[in-house]
Order: sequence, then C-alpha cells, then structure tokens
Amino acid sequence: MPKRKVSYAFYHNTHHCLFAIMSQFFVRLRKAVLLILLVLPCSASAQRIDTLSLKQFLRSIIASHPLLQSAAFERNIADAEMQSALGGFDPVVRAGYYLKYEASQSSPDKINRFVADVELPLNTLFGPKVLAGFERGIGSSLNPELRTPTDGQAILGLSLPLWSGVTTDRRRTALEKAQLRPLLADANQRLEQNNLLRSAATQFWSWSEALEQLRIAENVLSISIQRAAFISARVRRGEVAALDSVEAMQEVERRRGDLYRARRTLEQANIDASVFFWTEAGLPRALSEVPQVLPALPNLDSLQARADRDRAMILRPEMQRLDFTQQSTTLDLNLAREGQKPFIEAKTQWLYYPERSSADNFRLGVNFSLPVFFRTAGAQAELFTISLERTRLQIAQTSRIINAEIDNAISALQRAAERVEAAESEARYAVQMEEGERRRFFAGETTLLIVNLRERAAAEARVRVVSAKADYLRAWILYHWATGDILRLAQ
Repeated sequence: MPKRKVSYAFYHNTHHCLFAIMSQFFVRLRKAVLLILLVLPCSASAQRIDTLSLKQFLRSIIASHPLLQSAAFERNIADAEMQSALGGFDPVVRAGYYLKYEASQSSPDKINRFVADVELPLNTLFGPKVLAGFERGIGSSLNPELRTPTDGQAILGLSLPLWSGVTTDRRRTALEKAQLRPLLADANQRLEQNNLLRSAATQFWSWSEALEQLRIAENVLSISIQRAAFISARVRRGEVAALDSVEAMQEVERRRGDLYRARRTLEQANIDASVFFWTEAGLPRALSEVPQVLPALPNLDSLQARADRDRAMILRPEMQRLDFTQQSTTLDLNLAREGQKPFIEAKTQWLYYPERSSADNFRLGVNFSLPVFFRTAGAQAELFTISLERTRLQIAQTSRIINAEIDNAISALQRAAERVEAAESEARYAVQMEEGERRRFFAGETTLLIVNLRERAAAEARVRVVSAKADYLRAWILYHWATGDILRLAQ
C-alpha cells in the first residue's frame, strides 16, 4: 500500500511537470513561429535589394571618397611649383633716370642719364643671359665711360658663365626639381589610393562573409522550427514523449541566439563598409545594397606571379617616392658641386648709335669670384652625398620589404586555398552525416540529440567554408596591394 502511494505521487508530480513544460513549449513555439515569419519576409525583401559588386564598390570610392579628392591636390601643388620655377626664367625689365644740374660762376655742372634694359635668362647649356636695352648719357660731369651720343645708344648683350654654372645653376636646378614634383604627387596620391582600396576591399569581403553566415544561421533556425512543429504534433498524438518537444524547443532557442549574433555581425560589417561610401558631393551615404556572394576563387599563375613581382618595383608608390628623393637629391648635389668651382662670367655687348647708323662698336668684360674656403658649398655637397647614400639604403630595404609582402600574400593564398579544399571536403561529409541522421530520426532509429549535433556540425562546416573562401579573397586583395596593382580590381 505505501509503495502505491509513492508511485502515484511520483506519477502525479511528473505529469504536472510535463504539463507545465508543455505549456511553456507552446508559448515558445508561438514565439518561434512569429520569428520565422519575421525572418522569411526579411529574406524575401533582401532579394529585392540591389546587389553591389566589388568592382562597383571600389569605383564608387575612387570617384567620391574625400581622401582621394584631397590627395588630388598634390598635382595642383606640383603645377604651382612648376610655375614658380619657370618664373626664374621670366624677363626682367629695369629702367632708371638720373638728372643733375648745379650752376656755378664758371660753368654749369650737368648730368642727364637714362637707362632701360630687358634681361632674359635662357634655360640652356651654360645658362646664358641675353640683354637688350637703351642708354643715353650726356653732361659735363658725366663719367666718360657712361657718355653716349646725344641720341643715345642701343645695346644687345650676352653674358656667359665659363666655369661654375656651366652645367647647372640655381634657376635650372629649381626647374628640374619642379619637373620631378609630379612624380612625387602621383606617388603620394597612389599610396593613399592603394591603402584605401585595400582596406575597403578587405572590408567588402568581410561584409559578404557576414551575409552568408547569416543566411546559414537563418537556414538552420528554419529547420529547427519546422522540426519543433513536427515533434509537437507527434506529442499531441502521443507518439513521442513530451521531453522531445522540450529538447526541440531548446534547440530553436539556441539557434535563434546564433541568428541574433550573426545578424549583429552583419550589421557591424555593414556599418564598417558604409564608412567608405560617399556621395559625389562629398557627403556620407548609407548603404542600401547588399554585397555580392563570395565568387569563384581566382587562381594565381606562377608566370604571372613572377611578372607581378618585377612590376611591383615600378608600381609600388613607396619606390616611386624614393626614386623622386634620389633624383632630387642628385640635383642638389650637382648644384653644390658647382658652388665649389670659381665663378667666371664673360660679357659682351654690341652698341648701336642711331645717329651714326653703325653697329661696329662693342664692349667686353669678365667677372671673377672665388670663395676662399668653400665652406658652404663643401658642407652642402657632403650633406647631399650622405642623403644619397641613405636613400640608396632605403631603396634596398624597401625592395626587400616589398618582396616579403608579396611572399606573405602568396603564402596566405596558398594556405587559404588548402583550407577551402579541406573545409569543402569536411562540409560534404558533414552534410551526408546530417541527411543520413535525419532519415534515421524519422525512421525512429536515433534520437533528436544526435540529429541536432549532426546539424550543428554541418552548419559549422558550412561556416568554415565561407570563412576560408573569404580569407582567400582577402589574401587576393593583399596580393594585388603588395604588387602595387590593386587598382586592377576596379577595372
């Protein structure tokens, strides 16, 4: 008799607990049904949203990103410096008039002198300067060397350096450096562009990866909701225990949590991608598109890889900037070495007297100057020599870094390709196990727990495939950046 009471009490308590659990189950099932109704419209609406390709994404950045717009000002600065350097060869006009008259008891003291000329430096070898002008100098106290006929005299002259300044001078050096300035402007702009496109393209594939992982989470949640409804129907018919419904609903809630995490990851990826999106007016623009699905993975040909490595030493903007530095410093060094030579300048002028109609007269002259110790020029030459050596070492180091970055990108591609192959093989086996276990469950040969585990394993395998493909595409971006040819992805 006592044993029967205990058994009845145990049965009553168990039944009461199961009833409570079932009540909670139907409440959660209702929530799950509402969730699937929310998920499905989202998926349907996503199909109506425009798809954004990587090429379109990068082209939009190139066209409207403010960093690239500001980098384009480098070219304007280079043009301004070119105009400034050309100004050193502008003609110089000079004019002056001198008048003096002092009356005395004997004879008046008079000076009447007018001078006007145009000097034109020439951008040629020897750096000559052409002079054309007019002089008129008369008066009792005028220096005889300055005295001219009453009608004045026309002058056509030429000055020519004979030692220092033959190969170059300050004007020509400034112009040659200004002509190199566009090389630096292009390098700076390309460096800014390459780094920006690398970050944007990398984020684009992370965005696409997050979207595909969300779709996997939606799929496994939909399957678990459908199974929970199926098991609930079997519980009502008394075919299975109520605890099976509890287990099914527990799996629904777990996968719903996974969906929320995947959705948050996608939202974050969308926000990170939108940072690169701007309107043509330079205003931030929200992303209304979804990224393209992960495409077929490109292959890297070994011959193309060797060609890309050789071209990288030309295309990488870091090498272009160092090339500019090297050429500019060489020009400064040549100018400093010219300053270590004595300065000798020859001048000749042909004189024309209108009243005589003759141009047979001329003047000749020579200027000579020599710094005693050459301290300034010597120190500058030594400084620029050191700078050249430092630049040479920087070129060697940068070349090695570029080769290392290319090797790193190739290694990342190879390992990612191996991961993709392994993940796809794993996913195929996991799907086979999932489908087989699901058939066994409906045949009553296995438990719901095992089915859930198989489905989790299959979902995780599909996620690993997506992750491996995204890593490969990010490594592909890294490769094009390392070879200096990332702009090709936008073409």
